[in-house]
Amino acid sequence: MPRPAAHAPERFIAIVGETVGSEWSPPSVPNWPVNFTRPADDRALTVYPDRMNSRIVFTTASLAAPDRRCHAKYTPDLAGHESIDAWLADGDLDAVGDALGVVVRWLIDQPLPEPFGSYPDPVGREMEQLARHAQELARLTAQFSAGLIRGEPVADKAARITHLAQLTEQSATRVNELRGPATDPTDGRR
Repeated sequence: MPRPAAHAPERFIAIVGETVGSEWSPPSVPNWPVNFTRPADDRALTVYPDRMNSRIVFTTASLAAPDRRCHAKYTPDLAGHESIDAWLADGDLDAVGDALGVVVRWLIDQPLPEPFGSYPDPVGREMEQLARHAQELARLTAQFSAGLIRGEPVADKAARITHLAQLTEQSATRVNELRGPATDPTDGRR
């Protein structure tokens, strides 16, 4: 008789616990998401099933700044199981222990990204957005031109260029609004 999915976290905690070792504190309650912590390094490791995509998601984050995080995913072979929960409950987790260990080790060895500071200058933030739009627009336009030369279908690229051009126009308008009324360089001169 298959085990209920409620026991799945306990089985998974054991596999992940062996990988991370005793320096990580295991979760006090075996529920999804499973959370391991390592206060000495200001790190947390969270694991949970992504039921929609039938995979396991791993996240490391700073305990002090949870928005600083890295992600990894593992997609198991669910052959013979109805769902990710069924696989977690009664699948052969030992058979994939090495693969899970590689994912977990790689993830916890990754440096966490630097925190995003609040951009003090809203015009600067919008200018960065405008520059990203312009770069993407240039890239798409080059692909569009190359597709025309090669005789490839280009309607999809044209639609993306149109959409991105609209976004670029909106960003440019926002920059102008934030900057305020432009002064005419000929003001006062005739």
